[in-house]
Amino acid sequence: MTETAYGQGPAPAPGPADPFDIRRALATLRALCVPEMEGRAPGSAGHDRATRFLVSELTGAGLSPVLEHFAIRGVLRLTAPPYCGVEGPELARDLVHRAEFAEHPRSAPMPAPVSAPASEDALPGCWAVVRGSSQGTAFAELAASFAARGVVGILVAQHADASGYLTKRVQGPTPVRLPVVAFLPELLDAVTGGTVTAHVPLERVPAVGANIVATLPGRAPDARPILLTAHYDGVGSDPGRHFPCAGDNASGTAVLCETARVLSRAEPLDRPVTFALLDGEEMGTLGSGHHARQLRERKLRPDVLNIDMAGKFNGKVAVELGPADPMPGDLIAALDASGRRLGIPLYAAPVASDNRRYAAAGFPSAGVGLGAAHYHSPLDSPERIEADALHKAGQLTLATVRHLAAPG
Repeated sequence: MTETAYGQGPAPAPGPADPFDIRRALATLRALCVPEMEGRAPGSAGHDRATRFLVSELTGAGLSPVLEHFAIRGVLRLTAPPYCGVEGPELARDLVHRAEFAEHPRSAPMPAPVSAPASEDALPGCWAVVRGSSQGTAFAELAASFAARGVVGILVAQHADASGYLTKRVQGPTPVRLPVVAFLPELLDAVTGGTVTAHVPLERVPAVGANIVATLPGRAPDARPILLTAHYDGVGSDPGRHFPCAGDNASGTAVLCETARVLSRAEPLDRPVTFALLDGEEMGTLGSGHHARQLRERKLRPDVLNIDMAGKFNGKVAVELGPADPMPGDLIAALDASGRRLGIPLYAAPVASDNRRYAAAGFPSAGVGLGAAHYHSPLDSPERIEADALHKAGQLTLATVRHLAAPG
């Protein structure tokens, strides 16, 4: 790549520019981010609207998309606006959900408000204030011991992300035996000794995921395919607060849709190109795991290029390659040549997304990420998407595909 030792030969001569239409890509992105899409969380009506919209987009590009369904055990969902109020010597007011307190993914159900003093001593009839980790088996055992002592729930600390919000999550491990509510660390100190009244109606809802897959045939139908992927699911919206999920990952989805339109209208490539708009990435990359298993069962071994977050350009593009042995040499060469031809610097860095599922399945894979101003936040909106970043991601994707598909 441009900033690595993967090959620094002369850059190929510039060819005709691919007509990646940034206006079309931005229109696709904006359509995915409207409030009616509800943050595109699996199991929601908005997610189903997004699926139908993307099927129509690929169909309009001349492809024949199919849906590949898979089961999702449980999506975390708030059934009503959460409430938390404090009456104490240091703090006496209602708190702001997501900015000051939030649901915790390990919480037991809380069907009704719980009101009790907050104590560091884990006394019967009190909220227990816990300042250590709220992860793993140890926390589950601690919650069980508190429940046996008559504690009504647990209050824990959670730091805000760069956007100033407590991160929204749509997956979590098995719930513990007590309700759990997360607070900003400084507020956890302030509520201790006061009375906390909380109602955080969090439930786990089974859902059906849907990957959207379409293939553009190549001149050599038996040639090894190229697979372009991006996840279209999001973290969903809170009751009364919209999460557009623009950078993560309407941006990558829009890049793939526009890439599909460009390639479907061009002369056929030698190799087939499959487009997979993946579901369930926010649930632990479930959609790519399902798709990778299907590819292995069909004894296919594509070169995989995954685009996750193409909303902000920070001067260079992160690329994660896998598997480590053997390294994906063709992808390295294609990305390196394309980055140099386009003047887009690339560097090796973690891209923790669906590319890892394909790499784990043994497929040559690259995860490409430009970034986003905010993600998993209400601030991840189309207004914060850089058109130049989206354009660069599209140009890099098209150039890499053409390099991979070139004869010889």
